[in-house]
Amino acid sequence: MSTLSTPDSLKMIRESLCVAQTAMHYADRSNSAQIRQSDYDRITRLIEDIDRQRPLGRNGKHGKLHTETCGCDAE
Repeated sequence: MSTLSTPDSLKMIRESLCVAQTAMHYADRSNSAQIRQSDYDRITRLIEDIDRQRPLGRNGKHGKLHTETCGCDAE
């Protein structure tokens, strides 16, 4: 288990990881396919952990699905 300290919100980190994951998915996989797959899988696990900490509803929005670690000022 890790603890990260960054000025970026979970939302922004998740968005950046999704961009990276999409780029990796469409990248030329002929070189170092095993390394790229492990990197892709690691990014997937990070996104899944962010989704656990800052869940999204069926509409893709966080809304009022607050947790202790989502970073929102819960009402």
